[in-house]
Amino acid sequence: MNKLLLPLCCLFLLSLTGCGAIVGGVIDNVMTPTSVTIDGVTYRSGFYGDLFPMFGQVGYIGSETLGDEILYDDGLHKFKRVEYEGHDWVHSYVGGTTGGTVYCAESEWEQTRDYYADSANFIYYCGGKPYTTEECDEYPQIDAQKFDELFAFGEEYDYKPFDERSNERAMQIAYRLPEEAFEKGLKFTKASDDGYFRAGGGHEYFVYDNKLILVFYHDGGRDNGGIKEVVAIDVPDELGQYFIDLMERYQQ
Repeated sequence: MNKLLLPLCCLFLLSLTGCGAIVGGVIDNVMTPTSVTIDGVTYRSGFYGDLFPMFGQVGYIGSETLGDEILYDDGLHKFKRVEYEGHDWVHSYVGGTTGGTVYCAESEWEQTRDYYADSANFIYYCGGKPYTTEECDEYPQIDAQKFDELFAFGEEYDYKPFDERSNERAMQIAYRLPEEAFEKGLKFTKASDDGYFRAGGGHEYFVYDNKLILVFYHDGGRDNGGIKEVVAIDVPDELGQYFIDLMERYQQ
């Protein structure tokens, strides 16, 4: 490691200032505080797994319940209290997502982690917009394991435009359809029933020839003689049919 960077890294890993202390680590591939101690209370991140905090936009419950007072500021990170009755949380706009990072008091961390790990505490949606539950159909009766399987499938074959090597496995099973075959993009997501967290929901699907298909990417035709196509991957038959039946049931 560069000798000039070492003192900075050490400073980040343990920063003590006034009435607070920060311990840092990596969240979403970004160096981010993983815990903070404020007035003798230690708060830890990570209790909501891979979910995204709903603090990024006006109108989100997290943004609406975020206190005005800065509880702790070490010059790099500002922490505010989340006014959520019965919970002791603080929040800072740090990390790799626009919603920042939420920290839970250590005394209730395990109980809170278990709550957000329980599929019964989520509402499931299908709609056309990514990363949101707006303009979505709510699916109150869904097999949560099927949702997790579909979400994992989307993650496994997520297109990475600047990493051709990671796309090689997907390209072995991908095929092309005319762009006209793509009628309506579908995105599946889930949100905690208190509204504070949601799954990514950025994977796009559509139904074609009675099959559920994952959109690997849209080819605008720049390198294909101007022919616009959808590069597609079939969702496994049983899993895809479950979601086709589910959509038909709730669209009736």
